Amino acid sequence: MQSITSPLAWFEIVTQDFERAIKFYETAFKIRFERHENEEMKHAIFPYIEGYTGGSLVHSRYYSDHQAGAGTVIIYLQTSSVSKQLKIIEQLGGEMVFPLTDIGENGYIAGFKDCEGNYIGLWSINP
Repeated sequence: MQSITSPLAWFEIVTQDFERAIKFYETAFKIRFERHENEEMKHAIFPYIEGYTGGSLVHSRYYSDHQAGAGTVIIYLQTSSVSKQLKIIEQLGGEMVFPLTDIGENGYIAGFKDCEGNYIGLWSINP
């Protein structure tokens, strides 16, 4: 029996403009996506270690009516500094939804809307 390392098994950030979303996240987080595509959908997979939580940007005809924004599932992406990451995100056209917030011994969080209008959280032990 495999032990669970995280309650978050996978996440998908729905996109309407797949290439714009890839460029946004690759630039903001200085990462490269592994791309997978079939007739049904396109995935740009965030870098991750096998056995740990992973996720992707996704574009699919099944999500063509997706309305991004608050009220959808919120995921939190880890960063080395929430405040520095927010500055990068805003420079790329993202929008802060809620500011740097101290959550005590558990670090800091903030929320932003990405280039697709998705509501995403940031978490770090550092402000």
